[in-house]
This record gives sequence, C-alpha cells and structure tokens, in this order.
Amino acid sequence: MPSRAQRIKGTDRQRADAHCQLREALLAAARKLAEQAGGYESVTMRQVAGQVGYTAPVVYEYFPSKRKLLLAVTEVGFSELADKLADAGRPQHNRLRGDTGPLMAAAEALWAFATANPCLYQLMHTLVDVPFGTVDTPAAALRCFALLKSAVAAAAPTHPALEQDDDAPTDLFWAHLHGLITLALNGRIKGDPARAHLLLRYVADTFQEHSAQSVVPVSATQKPPAPAER
Repeated sequence: MPSRAQRIKGTDRQRADAHCQLREALLAAARKLAEQAGGYESVTMRQVAGQVGYTAPVVYEYFPSKRKLLLAVTEVGFSELADKLADAGRPQHNRLRGDTGPLMAAAEALWAFATANPCLYQLMHTLVDVPFGTVDTPAAALRCFALLKSAVAAAAPTHPALEQDDDAPTDLFWAHLHGLITLALNGRIKGDPARAHLLLRYVADTFQEHSAQSVVPVSATQKPPAPAER
C-alpha cells in the first residue's frame, strides 16, 4: 500500500491530474465513510486513506488535519448544492416540473440534496467556526445564498421583511426550509419524511402570500402611549 502520494509518476501534467484525482477520491471516501457511520465524528484519516488504497500519511499531505478535511468536504457540499439550486432556477426546469415557481423549485432542490446527503448536509451547517453572513463566508455558500435570494426576489418582491434589509426575506425563507429539513432528518417532526416533504409546499406558498400583505412597521424607538390621567 503506497505511503506517499509522490509515488505517482508521469509528466508534470499527468502528475498534477493524478494528484487532483486523488484529492477528490479522498473527499469522496470521507463522505462515503460518514454516510455509512451516520456522521463524521467517527471517521478517521486512516480509514479515509484505506478507502483509496493509501496509508494515513498520504491524507495529511493533502489535508494537514481532520478539520481541514472536513472544511474541504463542506466546500464541495455547498458547491454541489449551488449547482442544484442553479439548475432548479432555470425556466426549462420549471416547465418540466409543471411550473412550480421559483420558491418551490428551490425548496425541492434543497430537500433533494439534504435527503440524498444527510450527513453532509448536517456537517455543512454544524461545523464550528465556519463564518456565515460575513465577507469570509465560503464562496460556494455565498453562491447558494445568492441563488436563494434570486428565487425569493422573483416570487416575493414586496416582502415586508425588506424593511429590515434586502437579505432578510431570504434569511426567513432559508430558516423555514432549513428548520423543516433538519427536523425531518433528525426524526423530530410528526409523521414520516413524506409528510415533511409535503409541508414544503406550504412553506413556499405561505411565504409568497405573506409578501403581499401589508405590515405596519414598528419603530424600535417607538414608545408605548402614556396611561390616561384619572
């Protein structure tokens, strides 16, 4: 069993391609092991190496620590999710699905990704110290948010949460979807996953309908009326 990735031979281009393929294989191995084990906590670098026919030192050449490996896994996850959301937002996609609308198309894409990759999905949202909502947010995660924001803007252009800021409606829609999906993945919602899946429609419809309702803003500095004098 090879102990070092440098044993790869060939031209510079061949070696570069081989190293890229090995890196992808290590990431795929980590994902496979996690899905088999029900999570990433018990996955070891030695196991990941063994899956691709190498010893542990090879993994460390690509990922200096398990955390670096997990960060790379989450980046791949967000990239794949972004591709799914982009595909769901294409007009031809909606026509094939009966013109479900941008919110429902995004909801379905998110559900399909999460249920097909439950351990990866949860890792993407639970790995500590990964910045979100800042300039340091991973690029693929920013792309996911931008695609969701595009769907929300198309379906609910006058949502009252826009008074807070232009990301607020997307944050709300994302929170509803993520909450429902997470509850379903963890068996913390009534019924089976099929019932939770059906609730996606209500999330999308309610969100869109709510955008048309007028909401009277409440100023943070507004004081309650003084009690009447007796």
